[in-house]
Amino acid sequence: MFFNNFQQNLSHMQVNKEQTGEVSASIEIRIGKNDYEPEVNKALKDYQSKAVVPGFRQGKVPFGIVKKMYGNAMLAEQVNKLVSDSLNNYIKDNDLRILGYPLSDVERTGTIDFDSNDEFSFYFNVAIAPELDIKLEDIQVTYPKVKADPIEIQKTIDKLLTDYPEVTYPETYQQGDALELRSTQADDKGNEVEGGYQATVMVDSTDIASDAVRQKLEGQVLGAELILNFSEVFGDDEKVIKALKLSDEDNHLIHADFNAVIDEIKRTEPATLNESFFGRIFPSETIDSEDEFRNRIGQEIEKQLESQSDYFVYSLGLKQLVDETPMKFDEAFMKRWIVDNSNGEISASEIENTYGDFEKSMRYQLIEDELSSKYPELLVKKEEVRQYVANYFFGQMQMEKTEDMEKMLSSTIDSILKNKKEEDKIIRQLRENKMVRLFRSKLNLVEQEMTAEEFKSLVTKNSMEITEE
Repeated sequence: MFFNNFQQNLSHMQVNKEQTGEVSASIEIRIGKNDYEPEVNKALKDYQSKAVVPGFRQGKVPFGIVKKMYGNAMLAEQVNKLVSDSLNNYIKDNDLRILGYPLSDVERTGTIDFDSNDEFSFYFNVAIAPELDIKLEDIQVTYPKVKADPIEIQKTIDKLLTDYPEVTYPETYQQGDALELRSTQADDKGNEVEGGYQATVMVDSTDIASDAVRQKLEGQVLGAELILNFSEVFGDDEKVIKALKLSDEDNHLIHADFNAVIDEIKRTEPATLNESFFGRIFPSETIDSEDEFRNRIGQEIEKQLESQSDYFVYSLGLKQLVDETPMKFDEAFMKRWIVDNSNGEISASEIENTYGDFEKSMRYQLIEDELSSKYPELLVKKEEVRQYVANYFFGQMQMEKTEDMEKMLSSTIDSILKNKKEEDKIIRQLRENKMVRLFRSKLNLVEQEMTAEEFKSLVTKNSMEITEE
């Protein structure tokens, strides 16, 4: 057992720390009458002015009676407050890095007798956080330098050809085209109903459920007028309601005839590899040939895979730190603390099966705390959190970035960040992004060229190893 005793005198109070192990200690708070009596008397006098006791007017109860009735309760309250404040101040003033919070040592403290004693000693057990010596430069990790192979490039191009088709607006409809129909309610003779229901209806070729409707539309030209029953077009009442935007009051029109005018014919065809297509994919660049386009696609693939490689080495480096950084814990204390902190959800027997997972989580947290202390650039600033939210609106929501819009967004951001869970989620994401960049710049990386498929296999293999652990 290791001993390192010293005292801190606060008036008549004594705070003693005894090192009971390499990563554990006991703290004694010794309190005398002079420490608590002034506050107890003050509390009793305050209560005396409000007390209601039979036989006495309010505020006129003799102090002796108030003390006899409520003295021990006030004494216990003030002593507990004094002990709590003294313990917290001692830990803070002495920069004592502890895990969890102090646990009362009931056995050493014993039974507190407020009737017979005027000096009390309280004992608390604490777990000392291990000292860490982390040197990111000493961690060697393979860095996947992923090269885009022709197969991956072709897969990407094929997807782009599908995702960015050629769109034209012909004069004549053919099967496969989409239509925009200006539709007005018609009577049984095909005449427009005066004041009747009107709607713009979009019809894609895949929506048409009837061969008769397909034949009716084939060869129709822009501006043509047709009588259509949309229940025949779509073959589904819910689709008709959605297409015509019918309210409950208008649902009787589901099977009604409409006079439909073709306002637009839209034709979508597979794109072809030409300069026009290259310009749509890279609008700010000039690409003159298919070979140049393929090289450019390869660069984009490698750029995306580079960010994945960065995250991969961060994950491996962090795992290596967690697994190999020497750390000692007071296991008995930590198990007791977990049970005490679980509010009855975890029993002493259950913690025996789950402690390993808890300790691993604690190792992660201690390493992250140590890195945050060692590298100030990991600190997430308030303005970074606000900018992250703003970027979401200007980026993913594609909102125009103007001065008026920025002012309007400021109150929206304030509202979002009032949600503590949402704010914490953003902070965790930003901190992880910073950690990824830090590990990329500090770790001892050994580059290894590989294909995208080889990289995927490597990621899968390491993910499985982590899961098995």
